[in-house]
Amino acid sequence: MNYFIISQDERVRDAVEPMGISQVITKEMLTKKKARDINRLNLQFEIKEQDTTEYVDFIEKPVPLLSDRGKQIIEKYVPKLYVKSVVLKDMKKLRQELYWLIVPPRIDCLSEQSEFHKDGTLKRLVIDESKAAPYKVFKIEGIMEEYILISLDVAESLLRREFTGIRLKKVEKEIVERRG
Repeated sequence: MNYFIISQDERVRDAVEPMGISQVITKEMLTKKKARDINRLNLQFEIKEQDTTEYVDFIEKPVPLLSDRGKQIIEKYVPKLYVKSVVLKDMKKLRQELYWLIVPPRIDCLSEQSEFHKDGTLKRLVIDESKAAPYKVFKIEGIMEEYILISLDVAESLLRREFTGIRLKKVEKEIVERRG
């Protein structure tokens, strides 16, 4: 199975930018154990004022947000994925859009073939496919980066529907040498 890092397409210049999220949702809350704390929050955020705003289907930072139609696709593959509704408000244009905060599980699937810089950041990401195989959407345990990985079938499903603001980068898989 092939896996891809899903990220926000920075080429979309007028992409919606929510404000104030990192003051409400901390990085520590974005774990399966702590996600319950998010349930108590009413998540509504204003967006950065721009002349034109494109409501992309995936917002990467400061927290991963999926559009409503993106969530509907992901839910078909991962019905038990933790999601929490988030409303983005454009007060000037009197517009609200529904997004979904997603908290994928962290999976211990980092291959020993991965390479790191001296500061601990990834130089080369390689995953152990056998450990990742049961998962369709996940983060990787043991790295500083907050990459979200999706399986090939999820990626194809998103691509078939012409989602906007999404980039996919194929992830290397561990090469196991066979001895004969």
